[in-house]
Amino acid sequence: MQKENVYTMLFGDNKIRPNQLFSLSLTYPIIEPNSEEAYNILNVVEKKLLNNYGLKSLAKGEPNYIEIYEGDSFKRDMSYHQGITWTWLLGLYYDALKNMIKAEKRKTYKAELEEKLNSFIKNVTKTFEKELSQRGCIGSIAEIYDSRKPHEPKGTIAQAWSISEVLRIIS
Repeated sequence: MQKENVYTMLFGDNKIRPNQLFSLSLTYPIIEPNSEEAYNILNVVEKKLLNNYGLKSLAKGEPNYIEIYEGDSFKRDMSYHQGITWTWLLGLYYDALKNMIKAEKRKTYKAELEEKLNSFIKNVTKTFEKELSQRGCIGSIAEIYDSRKPHEPKGTIAQAWSISEVLRIIS
């Protein structure tokens, strides 16, 4: 079976989405966390989806990509999963990294992954310390963010799953 057909079967389409992180972030990962495929997934997610506020729901350049959450309720609803950044998805990335570190036997790769995790935690801490004290709903974290700078907070102004994942990462 061709790779494209596998992705279409597993994820509904072959577009670049954060869904692929579920295969690495689960307690019992579907994809071996120290495999070449795992490293490829992480690389694609970092290059195409990850930003300071979360993961885009669709990679820029894909058909129907939308990076700004705006317009009437229908237009906003249609953009939710077409490129808008979701903070709670940072938890999937965090868990995928932790699973990859746990599974990695090669010292060099393990050290690189640990450094990546530490850098990620520092970045999340810095980003959301500022977010909690200066933007959006002071003292809270929004549901979603625009995927284009300045990454304006949108959606629910105080979203429990955004807050919980950020606290889990930084604690």
